[in-house]
Amino acid sequence: MALDRIYIRPYRPSDFPQIRALFFEGFVTSEGSVAVVATRRSFYKFPAPIAYLLGGVGLAVLRLARAEPWAWTSPMVAAGALLCAAPIAFFIFIRRAIPRALIAFCESALAADMRDIPAHYGADGFFVAVQPRDDPKPGEAPQDEEVVGYVGLEYLPEKDPHTAEVRRMVVSAKYRRRGLAERLMRAVIARGETIPGLRSIKLGTSEYQPSAQRLYERLGWVSAGGRTMRVGILLVYEYHFTRPVGKA
Repeated sequence: MALDRIYIRPYRPSDFPQIRALFFEGFVTSEGSVAVVATRRSFYKFPAPIAYLLGGVGLAVLRLARAEPWAWTSPMVAAGALLCAAPIAFFIFIRRAIPRALIAFCESALAADMRDIPAHYGADGFFVAVQPRDDPKPGEAPQDEEVVGYVGLEYLPEKDPHTAEVRRMVVSAKYRRRGLAERLMRAVIARGETIPGLRSIKLGTSEYQPSAQRLYERLGWVSAGGRTMRVGILLVYEYHFTRPVGKA
């Protein structure tokens, strides 16, 4: 996994199967993915406290029923048991619903701007980080390169001729915290510098991607507010950043 073997180049259509798999890894399945971080945080964000409160009330009801033998024949036991089950039911629901929401998000993106990457991002607006592959994985068709990260620079001059947007940044879990995301960001920034009339580049990242936020701030991006958006059952706060073109 030596980083000196990794190089960054423009996207090729043959990269798409690996890009698709890496997209789901980055948002759903890997340790540190958006789905994993969101699931963990949901255990102490609203409405989790309500589930905990109901569970506590249920335990109190069962203790009262235990202290009063007559209560074991009353509806108190059933009510207490149901209330105690509230936190468990909540956790089961969250562990299933959040990954489903992120899977739907990935599928939506793959059917939108990523459906035809060259048409949407241009011939030189989508970059992949690849590593030469010595041997294919079991059951996998032989490939010369393994895609370990990627990022796109969306420039739609018909909508805004002076602004571009960084989109779809993903790095394989095996290569995170090794400087690869910074290399990809510098590639899209360099691309932005070559676009005539471009004044700024913007991007958005969610509250469930704290390492990305730190990277952007370290590279000189400036906070530009944000917004709350819905992804399935999730209410996600998206942080916005911007940087002028021409700034090192």
